[in-house]
Amino acid sequence: MFLNADIPQFYALLRKEYLYDLRAHRGEFIPCSVFGIASIPSRALMFHIMTENGAQVARLPISALVHKRTAPVLPLDVLELWDSFSYDASVICFDYLRGLKCRAFLRDRKWYEGEYAFTVDWCKSTGSEDPGDGGHKNAHILKLDNGCYAAQPNNRIFWYEPAFIAKPFAEGKRPDYKTNTHVWKCEGKSKWVTEDTDRMFYDTREPGVSRKHAGNGVKPSGNGNGHPARPAKSPPPRPRVTE
Repeated sequence: MFLNADIPQFYALLRKEYLYDLRAHRGEFIPCSVFGIASIPSRALMFHIMTENGAQVARLPISALVHKRTAPVLPLDVLELWDSFSYDASVICFDYLRGLKCRAFLRDRKWYEGEYAFTVDWCKSTGSEDPGDGGHKNAHILKLDNGCYAAQPNNRIFWYEPAFIAKPFAEGKRPDYKTNTHVWKCEGKSKWVTEDTDRMFYDTREPGVSRKHAGNGVKPSGNGNGHPARPAKSPPPRPRVTE
């Protein structure tokens, strides 16, 4: 979606100081319903909420939202690692991850237990689509056990799924996997072409190699202008004469 997107709605507590430009009411909370996001490049992911008294407030950072009154006050850059990468963002709750427990390694170099909520991913920008260190990063929205919410990429989260994850990494250990630097394409090289026929189940071959040499013994056909040759019409059957 462009700029704004629906998210799986959830209830939370809004830190009341965000209704007063951070000037007053610190330590106070107001119940709210969180229903959407706004994505602006080089700004933190922002949330749209409705308060219990009917005020709709837009573009709040994730640090404004908690689900426990005892939640610690963590800085925005601890809860969310990267700013939004594009105006174009998609929101999805992956069925496989729905409700899974996890632990996230935040910028303060501490591990936090939590639960998966949904995922925000971006497109149509270099930072959202290219491989390598400066390339694709998504944001999994997590409901942390300490009462805060967080937005973290894949490489900051370990997941718990007892039915499949039977060899979890030891506490405090990180794998030595390398960042992908490849762009994966199946049509990136001119190593093969399709046959020049009108067949629905067409064959493939290397350029300059006839189908005969490709192993099926049939020469490619065509009319020379890039279109399949029309099959020759058979003469109409002669009438059968009975005596």
